[in-house]
Amino acid sequence: MYITYLLLFLFSTLTFNQLAVQTTSDEITDKNNHQKVNDMDTLHSVSLDVTINASSTTVWDVITSDEYAKILGNEFDEGAFMASEWKEGSKVHFVYEPDNVVASGTITELVKEEVITIDYDFDGYDYSEKFIMEGKNTKTVLRVEAGPYVENYEAHKVVWTNWLSKVKELSEN
Repeated sequence: MYITYLLLFLFSTLTFNQLAVQTTSDEITDKNNHQKVNDMDTLHSVSLDVTINASSTTVWDVITSDEYAKILGNEFDEGAFMASEWKEGSKVHFVYEPDNVVASGTITELVKEEVITIDYDFDGYDYSEKFIMEGKNTKTVLRVEAGPYVENYEAHKVVWTNWLSKVKELSEN
């Protein structure tokens, strides 16, 4: 089973070591969406992208390989990672070491080296993560769209920014 690390809705309910870390990347582009739910609540979706000096094949391998799962998972929380077979229709499990599965979603769209969409249903609350890769030769734009979030939006944005920076670092080295 392939392991990787994409994270999800649980940011609102889990404690993340990285939330206090300030982002250091000026290369991440913020394209966030906001939707008014009612007079009190606004849903926020994270939409960030980064240009990576590597092929989409390399970026795909970093995102979906066992080799980098725990490295990238640590951007969300120590000991966290994602596990999946990375096939359309397969489950994606958010895991804390050694094998504590805390959430599961389903891959609803997968085109190798182009897109992965993972959908979650938390007792009627729909959450989605989408990873889009647009590559030309040795440059790839990786975009993450995640949400919606009702709470802790800024913290989620920081974590996703750090995750993108780590994917860039690993892909370029």
